[in-house]
Amino acid sequence: MTRDAESDGDGVSGNVFHGPAPFQLGDRNVQINHFHQAAPQRRPLVLAGAAVTTREELAAAIRGNWAAARRQFFEGAATTGAPSDGWHGLLAWLHALDGLTADDLTAQIELVDHRLRDDGLPADLKLLHLLGWLDPEGEAVWRGTVVTPESLSEALRIGRLRESGPEWELYRDLCEGGLLDALSRFTVLSALRGTQRAWDEAWDAWRQLAAQAPGLPTEAREWAESGARGLLLAALLPYPESKAWLRAGCERVAPPPAGEIEWYDWLRARDGGSDTPIGWLVRADFTAFAAAQAEQQRHQAAVDRQNQRMTTVLDYASALRDRQWADYESRRLSPTARLGAVVRATLWLGAWGAATIPVAWIIWGWTLPDIAATVSWYLVALTLAAYAGWLPTVVRLGAAYQPPLRRVREWARAARGSIRRGSIRVGIVVGVVLILGVLLHDVGSIVTTVLLTPLLAVAFYFARIGALHDWADDHRERLRDYQSRRPGSGGIPQSIVRGAQSPSARVRADAYQAYVRQFTGLDHGRKDDADRENGRRDR
Repeated sequence: MTRDAESDGDGVSGNVFHGPAPFQLGDRNVQINHFHQAAPQRRPLVLAGAAVTTREELAAAIRGNWAAARRQFFEGAATTGAPSDGWHGLLAWLHALDGLTADDLTAQIELVDHRLRDDGLPADLKLLHLLGWLDPEGEAVWRGTVVTPESLSEALRIGRLRESGPEWELYRDLCEGGLLDALSRFTVLSALRGTQRAWDEAWDAWRQLAAQAPGLPTEAREWAESGARGLLLAALLPYPESKAWLRAGCERVAPPPAGEIEWYDWLRARDGGSDTPIGWLVRADFTAFAAAQAEQQRHQAAVDRQNQRMTTVLDYASALRDRQWADYESRRLSPTARLGAVVRATLWLGAWGAATIPVAWIIWGWTLPDIAATVSWYLVALTLAAYAGWLPTVVRLGAAYQPPLRRVREWARAARGSIRRGSIRVGIVVGVVLILGVLLHDVGSIVTTVLLTPLLAVAFYFARIGALHDWADDHRERLRDYQSRRPGSGGIPQSIVRGAQSPSARVRADAYQAYVRQFTGLDHGRKDDADRENGRRDR
């Protein structure tokens, strides 16, 4: 539009329009064109090869690809030291979501700022919090496994008793903390809200109580610091599944009578009641410990009573055996028994001395009877010297000295088994007779008698120190038997030990009687003497 040159300075004489005529107010033929700019299309989030655009789609992708989601969203930053592209992509995708209510936006801010950005929170827990915000109405999935009230109950019932398996893994994760709060985001597990805090408080209270319990056994104290924690949570779970096995556990073991187990009575008096978490724990787990300890104490008391009875019997048997041994010793060392021993020694050594005299006559009697007679007297003197040296030992042995005067044939039969020893003895006698005869013939009787004196001393000395057989085998066997069967000697036959460990009551009773017989039976007329006599005959 231009001003007309012919017009006045304050007027407009005409209009010049270039292009379409503009609309004027009041013009009904005006056409209004509206220009709409198209909204930009939101970029989808890709997880495990699938593009997701809605909260429900991302939740389904996380449930099916838990490890991949954890790695993409939360583990890249841990390796590089800076936020990963996966984390930035998730954050941008969350901010670009539309259709969110005010409550959704508030929960999203809480999720991102206080859960997903928390460096102290494990990646699995971050992912579970994210899943609970995305789809709280769906299934609660933890590390690819659906979590239900039943699985929680089984994890507490089984997992706390094992060291491997899916139940143990879930129980371990529960004990690490934070999992219950994350699970409570889901509608199906919304009853768990506040359970984590109540569990922590009950656990702290229980540990303080268990630390003060007087006389708590070592295994029970170790359990109080480990497996007991799971039962506290089971008592707090608002589901009937856990209460069912808790109630069954309490009914399975009967508690010991009051006053029998001190620490158990102490805990029951301070557990807060049977329906409290600590009350359930004491009734279920620690009743079993108390019942086992009570049974062990009763068994030990029975063993102590049995040992006391055994001690009484053994004391009586030992006293009886001591009396029998004293009677035996009094008979063995009586004057009559010692006189009998001297007579037996005289007869036995006299017989040996008499047996050597014919040797002198056989060697010298044919040609030099005087020398044979003198040598015979020398042999008698040697026998008397040995007799004098041996006599104190015979008196000390008393009735125990039993040379085989009435068993010469048996002794001779046994002696034939040692030809070498018999030949040496015969050779010694023949040699002595020859030497004495030669000395008498060459140097005379006086010099020979002087030379014989040291030989008499030698015979006396060797007889004195026990060179002669004492014929007291029966006494030594009795003494060894008496000493080995005394209490505390440790000489219990293995047959008796095996019998005492037998499950058969009859075999144990026989072993007990055999054990008692170990401490009795010293009388000469008893079966032990017959057994020893038979044993000697067998030998």
